[in-house]
Amino acid sequence: MIATRPLRWGLALALALGCSLLCGVALANTAHDDHAPRGKAKSGKGAPIETEVQRLVHRYDSAQVVVVKQQLCLLAAACVTDEGRLLDAMETVRVVLQTLAERAQAGDADAAYERGLLSLRVAQSHAGRSWAETDAQFPGTTSILRRRWAQETSTAQQFLSMASAAGHPQACLVLAEHLASRVPQPEPKLVSRLFRCAVAGFTELGDRASAVNAFVKMRDTVKPNDPLMIETHSLIYRNTLPDRPWRRVEPAEALAVRKQATP
Repeated sequence: MIATRPLRWGLALALALGCSLLCGVALANTAHDDHAPRGKAKSGKGAPIETEVQRLVHRYDSAQVVVVKQQLCLLAAACVTDEGRLLDAMETVRVVLQTLAERAQAGDADAAYERGLLSLRVAQSHAGRSWAETDAQFPGTTSILRRRWAQETSTAQQFLSMASAAGHPQACLVLAEHLASRVPQPEPKLVSRLFRCAVAGFTELGDRASAVNAFVKMRDTVKPNDPLMIETHSLIYRNTLPDRPWRRVEPAEALAVRKQATP
């Protein structure tokens, strides 16, 4: 099938789709480098083995690349292709998303995290394209993209919340950063709990570098006098939680402590 659309519209849409693909790939690489899935299996030689969830995500990424390439090909007059490859890739994307959602509903925290992360990528892509859309002849395009952004953002929050409720540290960190980016901040207490969930989860896994990184982001976001901020500081730098944080010390007890400390 050879496309015969005007060159101006082809170039505009090609630019939008190209930017969308680059943003999605960049976000995917950043997210998976900073928040790699927990419990990655290893072979006998120590090489990492992909989990089923990771294989699904890679299938999704490969299919999305095919979708964009086929869409760009349909816009180019010199590119000959058919719509079958495009439809097959779109079906693969749909199946992967549905499979991840089903695994998440069944209690798979890693699947819930990845499903939420994929929706967050799509939402950010729609947001970027809505800002770049300046065609006055089609004013409804921006409204559609913003509506799609709202839908994907809601889906991302739903699945990231499911993973966070299961104590998934990566999901806690991603959701905390996402909610903290809102101005004004509607739920500061929830953001604090999510950051603490991330720090505690990484610490439990023995990943101190990720725990410190999560604490640094928490420190840059949460108020210094937040009780959870102080508790998380104790967890990071002393690796112990206070037995009874913010307990009032009675005068008699304070006097007894001073007498014990007196030589």
